[in-house]
Amino acid sequence: MNRASALATRHLLTTQRDNGSWLAAPDPRITETALCTLALARSPIPGAARAAERGRAWLAAGAAPQHHHPVAHAMETALLSLALDTGEAVDVSHPAFTDRAFSARARLLQAVALHTARSTRGGPEPTALRTRLAAAVAAPNRLKRWTQVELWSAHALVEIHFGDQMSARRTARMIADQQSPSGDFFANPVTTALAALALQAAAPGTAATRRCAEHLLAGQLPDGTWRFVTTDVWDTALTVRVFRGAAAFDRRGLPAAVAFLVAAQNPDGGWPYRSGVESDNDTTAAALIALSGASGAPGTTIRAGLRHLARQQTPDGLWRTWQSAGDPPVDDVIAHVVTALDRHSGRHRIPLATARDWLAKRFAEQERWRAAWYRGPAYATAEVLPALDATAHEGGHPAAWALAETRNPDGGWPVEAGGPSTPVATGIALAALDRGGVLDDAYWLPGLDYLVDTQRADGTWPGVPLMYGPRPLLTHYPTQNHALAADGLLAGLRRLRATAGACGGAA
Repeated sequence: MNRASALATRHLLTTQRDNGSWLAAPDPRITETALCTLALARSPIPGAARAAERGRAWLAAGAAPQHHHPVAHAMETALLSLALDTGEAVDVSHPAFTDRAFSARARLLQAVALHTARSTRGGPEPTALRTRLAAAVAAPNRLKRWTQVELWSAHALVEIHFGDQMSARRTARMIADQQSPSGDFFANPVTTALAALALQAAAPGTAATRRCAEHLLAGQLPDGTWRFVTTDVWDTALTVRVFRGAAAFDRRGLPAAVAFLVAAQNPDGGWPYRSGVESDNDTTAAALIALSGASGAPGTTIRAGLRHLARQQTPDGLWRTWQSAGDPPVDDVIAHVVTALDRHSGRHRIPLATARDWLAKRFAEQERWRAAWYRGPAYATAEVLPALDATAHEGGHPAAWALAETRNPDGGWPVEAGGPSTPVATGIALAALDRGGVLDDAYWLPGLDYLVDTQRADGTWPGVPLMYGPRPLLTHYPTQNHALAADGLLAGLRRLRATAGACGGAA
């Protein structure tokens, strides 16, 4: 256990960046590479055609659509077909596409299909799609900035299909106004590729169109892929939350990490999931948890973060993930906010009773919690329990016991009950048992054995896609995988050390 912990911490310290943060490119997947390939295949700039060929080569070499969710599978199946120009109809007929959270995915796929003269199955007819997109563009509801650009891009592509060049050019100007000096849109390759398609169709030859294509060309990796967004602020806050208390980390990694988090705060007092984008409540709460009691975290920083969360509380006493009217409250975000405010309880007067009651009611109704940003019950359980009084349940919280019973015979936990064990799910599950007061060694010792046995020589663990983004697609972030797997290992080591200390004291 000590050796495994030392290896995990050593890897962490060797991968910390000069600015004190952690950041790792996520694993490749069809979505980004297919969209960027489509965009560059239609660009006249030098090198674009060759980049599109490389993207198609990677896609054709065996890239498989994600299959954990019907919308994810349909999205990646459609994008793969569009990029490889197989001629198959784009299928958005699955009932899951009617869900409010996923209907925008269907609109985007249909817009790209119309632009590429591909037939579709399901969804509204083209005229009805045009009407819906126009209504969404005109609606006053506040959207995340990248979501707004994606909506405008779909609208422009459909307007081009119907021959309304003037409407498409107006929309293209709105898109261009959101472009960064480097040509991208919020460092998001999905948004940037969709904007590139729209700009090339509606505003060919403009500086915005050229810069967008040039950014995509420069962002292609040697294997021919493009990757989803990096998340330096979220990864750093998570790493600090997990590893703080490990002596080597506290000495060598924590001061620079705290300085990075302090510097990453936005002017509105919140924190973004990555540097340079808008604040969100989940990362703001995670940063406040990480900075709680940390040397080097100014009081002004903490107070500004607390004021931000106070402003973001909705009239019903809850919090959304983003500063967007369309985002519903979700279990993991509410729990993080409550936990963060508990950690700084002497510095605010934000009422929390409604939020705690909401979390308790969610468990009573569903017999589990459901996280919006990571797949599987282990993460939801581990993140919600600190927001509640687990000691109120003698012998352990029922949610922690329910999770304990999903352990596999090999000692590890699966992402979803009945699946294969993974180190990251095992690490999260053990952290949940710790927070939920389940102390039975019959669960702990096999789980710890599994983590020790699956650790690589460099201190890391094999990973799986776990984080949603954009929902319902999953992404594997190596830095997050490492922290979440280590969370259970470090919790187990603390328990063993405490037990050994108690035995020594008794002796």
